[in-house]
Amino acid sequence: MSIVQTIRGPIDSSALGRTLSHEHLTNGVSGMERVPGLLRRDEMVARCVEALERVRASGIESIIDLTPFDLGRQAWLFEQVAERTSVNVVCATGVYRWVPPIYFDWDEDEIAGHFAREITDGIEGTGLHAGIIKLAWDLEYRLNEGVPRFTPRGLLERTARAAARAAKATGVPISCHTRAVDELGTPLLDIFADEGLDLRAVTIGHSNDTTDLVYLTGIARRGAVVGLDRFFSKADDYVAQRSGIALALIQAGFAEQVCLGHDASPAGLWGRWRDPNPECWTLVPEFEVPWLLAHGATAADADAVLRRSIRSTFEAAARMAGR
Repeated sequence: MSIVQTIRGPIDSSALGRTLSHEHLTNGVSGMERVPGLLRRDEMVARCVEALERVRASGIESIIDLTPFDLGRQAWLFEQVAERTSVNVVCATGVYRWVPPIYFDWDEDEIAGHFAREITDGIEGTGLHAGIIKLAWDLEYRLNEGVPRFTPRGLLERTARAAARAAKATGVPISCHTRAVDELGTPLLDIFADEGLDLRAVTIGHSNDTTDLVYLTGIARRGAVVGLDRFFSKADDYVAQRSGIALALIQAGFAEQVCLGHDASPAGLWGRWRDPNPECWTLVPEFEVPWLLAHGATAADADAVLRRSIRSTFEAAARMAGR
């Protein structure tokens, strides 16, 4: 067992229960709260609370929110939602895919120090404490393939090493947004291993954007959790295709190292604001899990992918810090 920081305060890892591993209350950009007329605050809170109530009714007890400040994290939103929900929400420090210029001149330890302060001291002067580190590697990694170069060469590695150092110091896990078709989980795990990080504290996310089981089982064999955390449709073929990836990993013996989520937001500003969807977090418990159970997965398997896999990342991270 370990202590997990949520927006309603610390809880024991055993209290996480069934957990969605990669979600967002909102999304956008850093500083979006300063754009006049952009945020409808009361409506954002109402949408988040409605979605949390809806997913709670489907049996989900916890949500991991992976929205660092540069993706539009709003501390006020967490504070107001915390007063109106019984769902555990873990919020994140870290960086999104286009690393902000403030990090350009910082070394690994300076970046790690910033992450650690949001975990130990709090976020933006509030009583909120980050409980997980978000790290994104995406198109920027392909600097030699004609892709626009958004960040200085080497900065992505610096942020990865910083995340590993902050995780070891504070005892919180790391969850990674990756481009699965480029197998970016592999170089990330290499860096984390070089930093002495226990890979059981790492989730390599967005991994169901590929069907390459050699790559996916390779992540699991190294000890990390495979984040199958993109799930956007109720369509039968879609449910079967995405759920089939989870089933293949379960049948290969890796149920304890698979977690599920949607990468969805009820109050995000990335083109979704005009189409509110309070059921955005219900597809996994109401469609994917039933499909798995109907196609050979057991109740114990379902418990593993929704409960034990995520809990294990928090407990592995806590052990690194001697907690």
